[in-house]
Amino acid sequence: MKGSFRTRGLVLRTTDFSETSQVVKVFARGHGIVDLMAKGSRRPAKNSSSFHAPFDPGSWYDINFRKKNGDLQLATEARLVEGFRHLRNELPVWLDATLALDLLRTLFTPGDPHDDLLRETLQYFKLLSSGVGRRRLRNRYLHSILVASGLQPSWELCAGCDSPLSEVQARDLVFQLPAGFFCSACIDISGRISVDHALLNYLRADSTQEWGKVPSWQVPDTVVLRGWEVLSSLISHHLERPPRSLRYLRV
Repeated sequence: MKGSFRTRGLVLRTTDFSETSQVVKVFARGHGIVDLMAKGSRRPAKNSSSFHAPFDPGSWYDINFRKKNGDLQLATEARLVEGFRHLRNELPVWLDATLALDLLRTLFTPGDPHDDLLRETLQYFKLLSSGVGRRRLRNRYLHSILVASGLQPSWELCAGCDSPLSEVQARDLVFQLPAGFFCSACIDISGRISVDHALLNYLRADSTQEWGKVPSWQVPDTVVLRGWEVLSSLISHHLERPPRSLRYLRV
């Protein structure tokens, strides 16, 4: 649908198009992924400028844009709302933020808005400023990604026979891609990860944990790291190529 629109969006990636312009990919409220041509965004700013500075990845903007024929829309005005500067103060934190931006960019498509996920991404970025619980926050965010993309497995039932996982003995409980958790009667012999109820209970609780409680949540590091192994493998399995940020990330 053609027309002019005003929204807010999180910048996922920028590409310099010319000395004065950028192509910008944003995750926009009410629109999902939008590719924008921002003519003049790299020019020195004046009071009358439509863009007061170049677009910056990981930042949150008020954006006016005009829909045109084709995939590239025209940004007509933008103002920075929140730059999340704390994300750039430490490399591990920036890599976590970059992974979030990469997953939004690769798992979702134009015209498919996920406003709840967008809100959770902003909450995630804000909480990364605390300097506490970074790994737990990352796992919680991967849950949100899995839910929004339709890849979240059941934490309650065997993927093969729908038996309650809580009734399966620990020695008979395994995780296997791509479906999720299985009892011993339903598993294949290849590509499986042994799990226990401590890990399963953590993943089940983490999938609905309130964001504000995640940084101070007391969970053994070994369980958090094993949770990362399960969650990241679920996402990687559905990507043709893992994001570069995932390869660079040091757990």
